[in-house]
Amino acid sequence: MSLQFESVSLRNFGPYQSIADLNLVTNPDAPIVVIHGENTLGKTSLFRALRWCLYGAPEAGKTPAESTRSLSDYMNRPAFAEGETEMEVRMKFSANGQQFQLTRTARFEGGAPKVSADLRIDAQVIQPVAIDSEIGRLLHPQISEFFLFDGELLRDFYDRLNSDRERDVLKRSIESVLGIPALQLAERDISVMAQDILSRQAKALKNQTEAEKARRKLRDLRSKQESIEKDRSEVEAALHKAKTDLEEVNERIAAVDELKADAREMESLEAAIKGGEADEAKLRHEMRRLLIDGWLAPASAKLTAALQRIEERNDQAQQRQKAIQTARDRVDVLQKQIQGGICPTCHQELPPPDDATRRTLARAEDELARLKGAGGDQADIQLERRVRALIDTRTLPAFHRAQEQLNGIVSAQFTRNRRLSTIKDRLKDNDAARIRKLAHDQQQLEDAIDGYNAQLLHHDDEQAKVQSDQNKLAGTIRRLGGGQPDLAAEAYFFEYTQQLVQRTIERYQERTRAEVEGTATGMFTKLIRDAEGYEGIRIGPDYRVDLVGKRGPSMKTSEGGRQLIALSLIGALKRAAVRGGPVVLDSPLARLDLEHRANVLQQWVPELGNQAILLVQSGELTEAQARDIMDNRIGQAYRIFRPNNDPEEAEIERTQ
Repeated sequence: MSLQFESVSLRNFGPYQSIADLNLVTNPDAPIVVIHGENTLGKTSLFRALRWCLYGAPEAGKTPAESTRSLSDYMNRPAFAEGETEMEVRMKFSANGQQFQLTRTARFEGGAPKVSADLRIDAQVIQPVAIDSEIGRLLHPQISEFFLFDGELLRDFYDRLNSDRERDVLKRSIESVLGIPALQLAERDISVMAQDILSRQAKALKNQTEAEKARRKLRDLRSKQESIEKDRSEVEAALHKAKTDLEEVNERIAAVDELKADAREMESLEAAIKGGEADEAKLRHEMRRLLIDGWLAPASAKLTAALQRIEERNDQAQQRQKAIQTARDRVDVLQKQIQGGICPTCHQELPPPDDATRRTLARAEDELARLKGAGGDQADIQLERRVRALIDTRTLPAFHRAQEQLNGIVSAQFTRNRRLSTIKDRLKDNDAARIRKLAHDQQQLEDAIDGYNAQLLHHDDEQAKVQSDQNKLAGTIRRLGGGQPDLAAEAYFFEYTQQLVQRTIERYQERTRAEVEGTATGMFTKLIRDAEGYEGIRIGPDYRVDLVGKRGPSMKTSEGGRQLIALSLIGALKRAAVRGGPVVLDSPLARLDLEHRANVLQQWVPELGNQAILLVQSGELTEAQARDIMDNRIGQAYRIFRPNNDPEEAEIERTQ
């Protein structure tokens, strides 16, 4: 399939007030779009926006009519409060050389929302009644969960693979891929038509005794058939309601799980706030001590200037004293030379004086007298030392460092307290009793669903018995003969058609079971660590799933191993349902270590189709890990963020 999502635009859907043409275009060398977003920011809202645009139902398993009741939950509340009444999602995609633009709009103007859709293929406007069939030709809603795949589907597979119900879910998934439910309905329709033929054949029998027996038998079979159909209809309705109720309970439990995470985060925040308060108090005490001990610190600039002036005066005084001493030493030498004697410096006998010596001595004495007469203060080293001791060079830098640390703590405390307030708002009105009741309701509904499925299997057995009795009666009527040839030919045709449909269903089931088994095995061996230790995944004729090792089937595996099995089965079902085309994955990497996440991203995702859109949070995959693992395979990368720290506002920015 050449289908590719090109862009999506959202207006007032969930937390998104306006997202214009988010580019999703990829190429074969870089087929992956990564959208990063932490929990509660809006990944699932974006995922459900795509589903709603395509099928009119944001959630899997619900019809557009069923979704209408809760559609107002997706309308952006800030926009609604400002008077806006429209919610809209527009998708652009290409398929088989054609350009598609699909827009779905909901208007909330009191009463039930008014939903409309607009589809344009190239320049052609499609009639509203034909939109669903046009979309169904490309991506049928019956198999949508295998290309619009979220953590809920994985959790459903994962949980069922941990119980005895995995056969049922796998069987139903394979049958959905093949469209077998429609074939089974056709089989029942053929059975009803065959009964009508038998009834007409019985009336045409010449032997009235045998004819009456045949008619009586037909009445019994028809009564049983009607009873089975009535019971089946009631059970299917009850099963549908139980599944809908279970979805609602699971959503509330998922919210409770988030609340549990919130409770853990609240404890962490409260501990961090308490620690921050202690750090803040310690810093403020230290800053007060610095101010007390360093009370002269504010005068350090003036003291430094005064010290500089004192140092300059002392330097000048020392230079004068040095010059006077030099002049005095010169006079002493000349005087001793005139008087005769030994030089005090070199200890050599001085030469006898002459007139030049006397004139030099006179000049030296004049210079010494001039220097002494110049005056000036004496060097005051003690004053210099006292002033230097008063200058505080440590208090102000230490105070500034403490102030920066305090500013950081105050900012962090503000963020923590704001986050704590948000969490406390979410945790209001949620207590342990309510959570226990949700778990109780979930278990009851799951048990009820198991019971309804068992009843449907029983009805299938009863239907098979009726069919067998009907076939026997048809054989009896043929043996009695005497009927009309055209009725006999018609009866034979319907009997042959029934057998053909039954054999077709069985062959389809077996062929697809084997295909899914082979594909799942290939995917699993690419995902698992030490793949050489496994033979693969086996799906038995009864749909039992076994992990086969080198030493035989039914190997035990870890929780992460079961998730890899679930991913492999889902990937194989997607391949069987839609070859190629896009796949959208919401939070698929929980419970996996980094190595297995890398295997999933490098091996599993590319095999699902020619375009993969991943919505992930940092606990699954950080932006750095995404770049390290997928590198140039990433065609587009985005980040969901809250511009105003409001949980009902979100935007998306490009990161690559």
